[in-house]
Parts: sequence; structure tokens; C-alpha cells
Amino acid sequence: MFFNKFTCFIIFLTGIILPAFSNERPSQLTNEYSVEMLTAEDGFVASEIYSIIQDTQGLLWFGTGENGVMCYDGRKVTLFESDGISTTGLSHNYAGNLMLDREGKIWIGTWGGGANLYDPTTGEFKYFIHDVKRADSISSNRIQSLYHDQEGTIWLGSYEHGLNKYLGGNSFEHVQKVEGTESSLSHNRIWDIEDNDSDSLWIATSFGLNLYNKRNHTFSHFLPDPENLTPTGANEIRSILKTSKNKIYVGTQKGPFIFDKVNSTFSSLETLIDQNLGQVNSMIEDHKGNIWFVTSKGLFHQLHSSSHIEKFELEYSHGLRIAFEDSSRTLWVTNENHGIYKIIPKRKFKTINSNNLTAPNGITADPNGDVLIASSLSALYKWHVSSQKLETLSPNIFSNENSYEGNRLFDKPIMVSDGVNSIWLGQDDGLAKFNFITKQVQLVKYPPSDPHYKQFREIRALNIDRHGIIWIGTYKNGIYHYNPSTNSFTHLDDALGLSHPEVLKIYKDNEQKIWVGTGDGLNLWDEENQKFTIFKHDINKTGSLLGKIVQDIYQSQDGKLWIATQKGLNLYTSKTKTFKHFGKKNGLPTSLIRAITDDNNGNLWLTTNKGISKLNPQTEEVTNFDRYSGLLGLNYYPGSLVKAANETLFTSSQRGVEFFSTSPIETNDHEFNIVLTGFNKMGKPVKLDTPHAYISEIQLSYLDYFFSFEFSVLDFVSPTKNMYAYKLEGYDENWIDMGNRNIVSFNNLDGGTYKLLVKATNSSGKWGKKILSIDLVVSPPPWKTWWAYSLYVLVSILTIFIFIYFRTRLQQKEIDRQKKFVVALEEQVMEKTASLNAQAKDLIAVNKQLEILTYQDGLTGLYNRRYFDKRLTEEISRHRRQKQPLSLIIADIDHFKLFNDFYGHQKGDECLKQVAQCIIENVARITDANCRYGGEEFAIILPNTSIAESTLVAERLCSAVENLKIVHEKSITSAFITLTLGVVTVSQAQKTSVDSIVLSADKALYLGKSNGRNNVTRAE
Repeated sequence: MFFNKFTCFIIFLTGIILPAFSNERPSQLTNEYSVEMLTAEDGFVASEIYSIIQDTQGLLWFGTGENGVMCYDGRKVTLFESDGISTTGLSHNYAGNLMLDREGKIWIGTWGGGANLYDPTTGEFKYFIHDVKRADSISSNRIQSLYHDQEGTIWLGSYEHGLNKYLGGNSFEHVQKVEGTESSLSHNRIWDIEDNDSDSLWIATSFGLNLYNKRNHTFSHFLPDPENLTPTGANEIRSILKTSKNKIYVGTQKGPFIFDKVNSTFSSLETLIDQNLGQVNSMIEDHKGNIWFVTSKGLFHQLHSSSHIEKFELEYSHGLRIAFEDSSRTLWVTNENHGIYKIIPKRKFKTINSNNLTAPNGITADPNGDVLIASSLSALYKWHVSSQKLETLSPNIFSNENSYEGNRLFDKPIMVSDGVNSIWLGQDDGLAKFNFITKQVQLVKYPPSDPHYKQFREIRALNIDRHGIIWIGTYKNGIYHYNPSTNSFTHLDDALGLSHPEVLKIYKDNEQKIWVGTGDGLNLWDEENQKFTIFKHDINKTGSLLGKIVQDIYQSQDGKLWIATQKGLNLYTSKTKTFKHFGKKNGLPTSLIRAITDDNNGNLWLTTNKGISKLNPQTEEVTNFDRYSGLLGLNYYPGSLVKAANETLFTSSQRGVEFFSTSPIETNDHEFNIVLTGFNKMGKPVKLDTPHAYISEIQLSYLDYFFSFEFSVLDFVSPTKNMYAYKLEGYDENWIDMGNRNIVSFNNLDGGTYKLLVKATNSSGKWGKKILSIDLVVSPPPWKTWWAYSLYVLVSILTIFIFIYFRTRLQQKEIDRQKKFVVALEEQVMEKTASLNAQAKDLIAVNKQLEILTYQDGLTGLYNRRYFDKRLTEEISRHRRQKQPLSLIIADIDHFKLFNDFYGHQKGDECLKQVAQCIIENVARITDANCRYGGEEFAIILPNTSIAESTLVAERLCSAVENLKIVHEKSITSAFITLTLGVVTVSQAQKTSVDSIVLSADKALYLGKSNGRNNVTRAE
């Protein structure tokens, strides 16, 4: 409608707003890694960790300051502690230094208990303790560093008594500082050891860097701060790192240095802003050649291709101690106060880091493929996709200075491009047009005098039709039109047939048609008749819209129209005006779809409340991405998924604006070991003679009738995402999927030999080739052994022989005396018996034939309807007496009449026989009753069968029938014969009757047919 008193004003921002590029660029490190913290809740009893190693199996070991040693398998932590009494365990709980030697054994340097050598294959500890009575014992009980050099020699650095060279057995050679000798060790506190070459070692001491010549036993000294003659500051060297490029880094109390071996000079390393890194606690080189520094000021990173050092921001940067990269390329950084950071390289998902982009942000793409962003404060920005720079286009548009009041921070801005030089922006009751060329903002306000003035607010959708009219969707008051040519507003009232006043999406398709998504259905604007055509969810109508609340509408490159709702994804078919549904049954993680777009390969990308999914419409293959894939979160705003340049997609959420490339990503193809991590008998953990990870055979008694295995694949990227499957050879030759469960249990296995095999996926979902194999030997009970059975046979034969012998002797005379009488009597008895047996056999045969004719269906061989009625009455009576659940399945062959008409009754009869045989093979319990209910209907009575069990039987049967692949060209459901099954289960306490249970199953069958057939539907 037009207004008599229309007020519209345009405010041009004074001057031209010059483009300004924000200094805030996304941190390369933040976008390359995701961070997770592990704490005591994950089983880590200590966070004061001073070393990390990974053994030959792939298990991670953590040396702690006061809680012994922790072993981590990705699911649980096993603690090795000293009890102060045992001589076979750890010697001391202050066990902060760990080293894996080339034989796979673990050396442990303690602070008070000497050195320990642990063999993971046997679980045995060996101690090396300082003994004042032995000159060749280890020099100190506080071991600070451990190293295995190129020549295979083990070196141990002590806290105050120099260096120890391991000679084998329990003998050591001591290398210490000699006062007054220039060529001796510069200080007896050894922090770190590193190879220089086969003849020399680098030694980090509290007073400088030492180069030890192993041939002539002399030391050369190098001080980062030669003017300081005390073991403090830069001269106290805590760590040494020799890189793959043969560079030498030293970590000191005053930060890291690079040591030039040629010139014997040290170069201090600082950040780009000349920030000193502080005391260096640890340095590592990762698989890419990048250097990581753990210091008193945080975690720092230096690219292998650059000399620049950048700080890696963590929630807690103070108290960091050690860094380690495992075989899955995951970085572990310990914080002595808060826990262990797990830093995982992200392969796909990134974020725009800018404090200006306060959520909720509105996003759209401009004609060049760059992304326009409107913040919650209504400031306008452009993200240049190629250069990854954020340009400021306009300050806050709907500001107090422009006469807009109220708090808009909770309203997401909505934008639509006119495809030329401008965009329209809406937020709450604000509407504006921004020109990219002039950088001018045109503000449009709804006339206060209009009756709809107070209802024009909470804008949720914008679009421009082919006439240039702006369509404005509001949260509670339907749709408004704004005509820029006449500066007039029109409200589309209820008379035009909009299905619901809550408008969430307005979309213009390739044919310039306007689609409107609401809180209750989808609407198509009929311009010729000036009304809406409505598509709503109808449970009784096959192919109706799935869901009520429309979250997004999108037309893919191939012209197909897709609708996202809170119940799933819909594909619209214009010819039939019906919808094909996609949901959790297709592999999507949830039914709530937030937004839709597609990529250059025709794949659909969906944001949901449980991450991001990729759907191939041709194969219907679904790939899901969650936080283990690098997502910063799982939930997203509706309708906020934008396709931009360089095959990049952008999303908006409460976390800000995130983006990712749709090009294929590098998957994790690494192979990881699967190890046994626990074994229980009768519900209690069992300590085996060999550590679990090295077990290859387990012996069990017949008394161990219940036992379980726990295992883990040693891929630490996302342990809870790894999938497992197992099979027990000798019992079942099929692989059984376990999902992400890592425990399998068995009970009542017969005596014999079995082999447990376990396989797993890695973090990319790829099944590994490495398999855990454990031989399982179950001894039979004594009364079931071969010698027991032999004895049983022997005793039986002997008993029978003795009985016959004595009985024969006692009765021999009587037998002889009555022989004639007995013979005559036997002849009479035999004649009579033969006659009676013949009559009995004839009678039994007649009765069996009669029963077959009475209760068997002549075509299919199943029980007939008469038997069904009789048996169901009996089972209902048993259900009442024994208080057991009772289930009934009624199944119907889909479109069987069409099959009969097209293929003929002979083929129809053959089809019925094949389906009947399939039912017999898949429902095979002796207590079950498989019946032909009539025509193409079948009924299955399942006594003592729960809801879950009956559903499993029905789903298995549904799949089995379709897998028969009986061709049915006339079926609109499938290319093959399919079954629709209705299932009802009567619980133990529930009363029922024959009519009631049959009616419930029949209703479920009807509902299944209404929902597209070829499915299993349960009665409520």
C-alpha cells in the first residue's frame, strides 16, 4: 500500500569514506592449528611434566616432577609410581627425564633415585644407584639429562656431579669438572646433551656450552655472555637443539641463541617486535622443519623458511615446560599449572581474526567473489579472499548518530547485493543501501505515521525481485515491499496466503521466482495471481516438505532447488511438486540443517548444529566434519554459508566468521599400531606377566567364563573418533563393527584355540592395515577333556559287559526252561507288535499330512492364516502367564499387484516363494512363527522379543528382501521387490488381545507405506 503521509529520508555520510585496511590479519598459527587441553579429568594425575617420549609401539610416556611416569594410549593413562618398598618398580616418583634408546628401552632419570632402565616388553625395571663404596657406580642420584649418541653410547648428565658414560652392567665412567684444568668440563650441572659428530658431543651446562672430544677427553667452552663469569643468565644453557639442517640452537635463561660453529659466536633470537622470549625450557624441530620454543613467556614458533619468531597464543602461557611432536604430527606442550596442551595441525578450517567482527555477523559475496561482512554493530567490511586482508568500508551504519536507538547486538545483519555497485543492509528496524563506488550510505526509514510502523522490525530476510522491489522479511510480521523508485512501503497482508508471519529466508531462483521460507512451511510467490503457493509438512502425504521451520533455500549450479529445515534437507521436484528427503539415515550427523551452498564439483556443503557436512547428490555419499577435523565449533547461524572466490566457503556463527577451501584436503594416511591396553576377567582387571601392549597370547581356564579386552589405536589426533572392528577366529569369521567403543567382551567360550583380531581407523576415518592379533587358548573343564571322554567310554563298556554277564548267568536256567514258552510268546508278541506298529505308522502319517494340509500354506510353505490365528492366541496367553514381551511383524510386498499385472501370476507366485524363503532364513528361531497372512502379506510372531530385538529383525528382513534383487520395473519405490513392515511390541506388563495387536501392527504398516515404503515402522 502507499502512504498518504510518507516519510523517507536519505542521509549521505559527509565526505567519502576512504577504504582502510585493518591491521588485524588472521594469525597464521591460529589458522594452522587447533588446541585442546588435557587435564586430570582425562586421567593425567600430574601436570608438572618435564619430558615426553613415544615408544616403539606408539605409546606416549610423560615424566613428572613428583608423580612418577604416566603412559598414555589415547583413551586412558597408566601410572607408574614408586611405593618406596618394591624393588621391581620405579625407584623414585620424581622422574622428570625420559629417553628412548635405540633398542626400544626407556631410560628414566630421577631426582633422588638415580637412573632407571625400563623394558616395555617385559615390564621390568633396572636401577642404577650411586654407591659411595663403588667408584664405577653412577655419580649422582639426581639425573638431569639422558642421551644415546651416534656410536650407541648412553650418556647421563647429573645435577651436580657431571657426566656419566654407561659402560654396561652397572658400571659408569665419570666425566667431571676439574678445578684448575681449563680443558675439563666447565660446570658439573648438565642440562642437555647432543651429538656434534661421531667423535664429539655438545654439552649444555649451567656455565656455557661445552664441546666434548670423546677421543682425547677434552672440553672446549663457549659462552653466550663472555663478560658474565657466573653460571647465570645467558650462560646457563638449559637445552640444545641440532636441526635437520645442522643448525645449533641453545636455550638459556635469557632466551634462545643460534650458535655459529665456524665463528664460535652466539646470535640472540627475538620476536618481530624485539621481544625477549625469556628463559627457554624446551626446543624442538617439527616434521616441517619449524622450530618451537617453550619459554617462561609462552610458546613461540619459527618457520623453517623464515627467521621471524611468532608467539603462539595459548589460554595459559605462563608455566609452560616441555614440547614434543608425536608420530601423528600432534604437538604436545605441558603447563605445570593447568595441564597438557594438544596442538593439532588443522588441514582445512580457518577463521578471520578481528576484534571488529563482533558476532552475529552477516555475510554475503560481492560480484568479484570477495566477502562482505556486516558486524553486529552494523559496520561494513570487505574480506579480500586472495590477499586475506580485511578492508573497512563503513563505520556503524545504524548508530545513535544516525537516529537509531536500541540494542542491536543480538540481531544478525542481513545483506543482499544488487549485483552491480551496491548492497542493501537490514538490521532490526534499519534498512540501508551502500554504494561501493561512492562509499555513500542511503538510510531508509519506515514512516512513523503508518499503522504498520511498530511492526516493521526484526528483519530476518532481504532480496530484490526482477522489478527492483526490495523484499523484506520480518520475524513476526510477514513481508514488506520497498520500492526505491517511489520511496514507498507495502505490507503483504494475510490475504495473500503467506503460510506463517515468521519469515526466515527470501530467495530468488534462476527463473526470477521468489521463494519464502517461514516458521511453518515454504512459499512460492505467484506473481500473475498475486498470491503464495504453500508447501507444508504433511505426515499423511508422501513427498511433502520434511520439517516446518525453513532455515535456508538454495539453487545449486545444476538448477536443483534445495530447502534446509529443522528436520532435514529437501530436494524439490518441480514436475511433481514433491520433495526428496535427506537426513540422518543418509549419514548426516543431525536433522537440523542451517545453511546450504555448493562447490565447483557439484557437491553440496551444509552447516548444521553438529558441524559441517559435504553431500554428493549423485552418490549420496556424506562426509562430516567436526571439531576433530579442525572446526572451531559445531553450531552455525541459519542461512549463513557463502561461496566466494578461490573455491572458498565462508560461514558465520557466534564465534565469528570462518572459512575453508572446498578443494580436497590431504588426509592422514599414517599407519598406527593397535595395542592391548587392558584385560579383565570376571569384571576385574588382570595383571599379566607381560605388559598389555606386548601380549600375543593369553591362556584361560574354563572357570574364566567372562572376560574382556581393552585396546587402542595409537593415533592421538582424535582418539574418540577412531572406529574399531573385531572378529574372533574359531568362533565367528565375520568382522563386527564396534563404532568408537574400544572394549570387547566374551562369555562361556567352549574350550579350544581362538584368535582375536582388531582393526581400527585413523583420525581421517581410513581403516588401517595394522591389526592387533592375540591368540586365545581356553582350556576345557576336566570332564570335557579327551582323556575324560575316553574314560567315559571305557567305564560304560565295562559296566554294560558286567551287567550282561551276570544277568545272563543268573537267568540262563530260567531261560532254558521256559525257552519254548518264550519263543512262542515272542512270536505272538512280534506279530501283534508288527501289526500295531504298522497301524500306528499309518495313523501318524495321516495325522501329519492332515496337519500339513490344515496349517501350511500350499504355495509358500509357511504357516497359513488358520495357524496364525491359533498360534497368536496361544502366545498372548503365554505372554500373560510368563510376563514376557511379545512382538508381531506384519509385512507387505510393495506394489505386488503391479508386479503380478506386469510379469504374470506365475512370476508372482515365484516371487512369493522367494520372499517366503528369505523370511525363513532371516527369522529362524524355533519359537518364531512365519505365516502367510494373505495375498502378498506375511505375519511373523516373535515370542519373548523386545522392541530393540524386533526392530533389528524387521530391519534385517527389509534389507534382505531388497538384496534378493527381484527386478520390479513397475515399482515406484525401488528397482527391486521391497517390503514394508509394521512392528508392534507388547511389553511384559501390558495387556493385549488378538485384534488389538494385529490392528496396531497393521496401522504401523500403513504408516510405513505412507512414508515411502521399503521401511520399518513401529507402532507407538
